[in-house]
Amino acid sequence: MIIRDMNLSLIISCLVIVLALIILPLIVSYKAEKEEKNNKNEWDKIKEYGNKINNKTREKYK
Repeated sequence: MIIRDMNLSLIISCLVIVLALIILPLIVSYKAEKEEKNNKNEWDKIKEYGNKINNKTREKYK
């Protein structure tokens, strides 16, 4: 009986570890994706900076 209980607890602990290894990365990636949507993309920041410089130059030479 002791060996049988030990095997059962070993199987349960392995299942818990496998589930944790599957679920935790999904949660972390979901949070990162959600945060990325809230922040501006780097390309958008570069585009805004370029437009700002272009507008200054256009106003300077009018």
